[in-house]
Amino acid sequence: MRLRRTIGRKPAKARPSKTAKPKRSNVSNAARRTSSSVAELQDQVSALTRELAEGREQQTATSEVLQVISSSPGDLQPVFATMLEKAVRICDAKFGALYIHEQGKFRLVAEHDVPEFFKVRGSDPFEPAPGGLLDVTMRTKRTVHEADLAATRSFADSRPRMVEATELAKVRTIVAVPMLREDDLVGVFGVFRREVFPFSDKQIALLQNFAAQAVIAIENARLLKELRQRTDDLTESLEQQTATAEVLQVISSSPGDLEPVFAKMLENAVHICDASFGSIYRWEADAFQLVARHNPPPAYAESPKPSDYHPDERTPLGRLFKTKQAIHVTDLSVDPSYVEQPAPEIAAVVEVAGVRTVLAVPMMRESELIGAFILFRQEVRPFTDKQIELVQNFAAQAVIAIENARLLTELHHRTDELGRSVGELRALGEVSQAVNSTLELETVLSTIVAKAAQLSSTEAGAIYVFDDLQREFHLRATYGMEQEMIDALTQRHIGLDDPNATLALGRHEPIQIADLKEQAPSAVNEIILRAGYRALLVAPLLRGEEIVGLLVVRRRTPGAFPQNTVDLIQTFAAQSALAIQNARLFHEIEDKSRQLEEASEHKSQFLANMSHELRTPLNAILGYTELMADGAYGEPSEKMQDVLKRLEANGRHLLGLINDVLDLSKIEAGQLVLELSDYSVQDIAQAVRSALEPLAVDKKLAFKVEVPARLPPGHGDGRRLMQVLINLVGNAIKFTDAGEVVIKAEVNNGAFYVSVRDTGPGISAADQAKLFQEFQQADNAITKKKGGTGLGLAISKRIIEMHGGRIWVQSQPGQGSTFAFTLPITVERQVGTE
Repeated sequence: MRLRRTIGRKPAKARPSKTAKPKRSNVSNAARRTSSSVAELQDQVSALTRELAEGREQQTATSEVLQVISSSPGDLQPVFATMLEKAVRICDAKFGALYIHEQGKFRLVAEHDVPEFFKVRGSDPFEPAPGGLLDVTMRTKRTVHEADLAATRSFADSRPRMVEATELAKVRTIVAVPMLREDDLVGVFGVFRREVFPFSDKQIALLQNFAAQAVIAIENARLLKELRQRTDDLTESLEQQTATAEVLQVISSSPGDLEPVFAKMLENAVHICDASFGSIYRWEADAFQLVARHNPPPAYAESPKPSDYHPDERTPLGRLFKTKQAIHVTDLSVDPSYVEQPAPEIAAVVEVAGVRTVLAVPMMRESELIGAFILFRQEVRPFTDKQIELVQNFAAQAVIAIENARLLTELHHRTDELGRSVGELRALGEVSQAVNSTLELETVLSTIVAKAAQLSSTEAGAIYVFDDLQREFHLRATYGMEQEMIDALTQRHIGLDDPNATLALGRHEPIQIADLKEQAPSAVNEIILRAGYRALLVAPLLRGEEIVGLLVVRRRTPGAFPQNTVDLIQTFAAQSALAIQNARLFHEIEDKSRQLEEASEHKSQFLANMSHELRTPLNAILGYTELMADGAYGEPSEKMQDVLKRLEANGRHLLGLINDVLDLSKIEAGQLVLELSDYSVQDIAQAVRSALEPLAVDKKLAFKVEVPARLPPGHGDGRRLMQVLINLVGNAIKFTDAGEVVIKAEVNNGAFYVSVRDTGPGISAADQAKLFQEFQQADNAITKKKGGTGLGLAISKRIIEMHGGRIWVQSQPGQGSTFAFTLPITVERQVGTE
């Protein structure tokens, strides 16, 4: 960006009395001291302004990331992309990348401005280079910050590909933040700089915050994916149940209860097939289990029988088990299985039940045997093909009933799980909404602890916040606790030596106590036991290695907590830590904002009041310099004349800079008031041309004014508009070494349109973005050579906006620049500036 400075108004010469002799040394010293004070104050204000801007930018970035997480549930790509873009921009890095860790390998899932050479791996998992960035982060699970990668031994010892990639990308400073879920490495968040420029602690803290948010987003996506998967399974099961119910009327009348289904099927099969009696067996635990029987002979029914039947090839069930086919025996009394060496089961069937004809049909689920239908006749009468087919249909229906019952059981189980998952997601959504919608810490923590207790099926919960100064945990939010217990815990000084806190913080994960009565006594546990609680779950609130607090849920009945409850509390703990950290950052920003506002007010008031004190001595210096140059104190030598000219030029340059600072201070202090009157755009343009044409002539530049003769008169502050035009034209001449500078004015849509076009070096898009900001200068050789304060364009922007107008720039490197502004022809009143 080209640095532009304002061409200050030329003050009237203050000629001192010829009888008065100035004290030059005292005046010069006063001017230097005043200039030094102004510079120091401006540096302080600039530092505070940057700090506030960084804080606000970080808060905005965090809010935007949380908004993307809320608006893109389950879709991690926009979340990662937004995080990287914000991290790279706010941390002033060159590029960034996000890697997911999977079983010792990494996979690139998101990148921002990554050089082409770094993209060759694509989305395939890769092993980290030994001693490299990802390898160190994976092994230590801590943030890795290399101020100068080229000077790091681990870099030199890395694999050649890592060295080659880093050198081609010209990476020098890097920081990698681990993404941890409990103590498991989920991924790595990395940003890179091409210059040796270490990242600040605040920037690293911001990256750690983004990493924690990425873990939350991944965890939420995982839960959402499980929910969707369970929903798909449920839908499929329901479709199967619906289709089965349309075909099998008897099954639909007794869903999930197989006993009446089997009884009705067997009754119908025996009746329709004209059998004497029948049985249904299930194949379970390597044996046939009797599950239904219809109309057995009394003597057979009363005879003792084993509870299960193991396959025996001498029996119809044994042959069915071997062949998985229907077995039809016309006369069991003459069948070799009975005649040669009958099994006990066959002897009982023939001799006690009087069975002669048997039909055994397998119940198959695909190729798996799950049971069998058996029908018996007490006379020799084979079953017909239609009867065999009917029994096979009944067997198929029985399989459907069994499968349906199994699916229904799974459905109930999954429905319960789905209900829990929906409740958990809803609670997490409410917590996220509380975190995003309010910065009231008590409100957020109360929401978190209430949901944690409800979803963990516990009666009470609490959140403690750690005080770094006192090194104690302070009770901040409660749920379900009686006031007596709250008072007792509030008065108790709970430090890092508390057994429960020590154990949870030491493990970096939730710890549970199944029964407090079996634990070593402690002051806090005694309070909890007196209140009637027996089991508790304690989760540490951590931000990296920083202790934030504790999340505790308590239950009146002893016993261990299920793992899904432990995982849920861990998720709530992460939300709590994030909420507490956000609140702390917000209060810090509020405090710094208040300090900045006070400093800004003092600065503006000071500079506004210093107008006379700054200008008077400088005008005296310039006056005496002109008198000396004119020979009022004797004809100066040629060498002295050159010195006096340089002195006067530098003095007027300093006066212009002081005028810029004072104008900006007046605007900020609300003391700059437009003097509204009629003016002529033609006269302003010609006056600017007359004043600055000598500068263009000295540089051999063409200076043109293209203003129509019949422009309507304007109403506004003509003197301030001339100041704006002088600044734009002065900058154009200063930065243009060859070609021309053109002033153009016209009326467009009821407003004046004024532009200044030059054939200078042009301005990059990045520099254009900060061109109209106070104290901003493009960091290039041209700007440094030309000099300036960086206030001229900022003041011009304020003046145009006070007229209700707009100013902008259009430029490309190597193609010159056009600065233009529009403003109403008639300004009735000054527009307020904030």
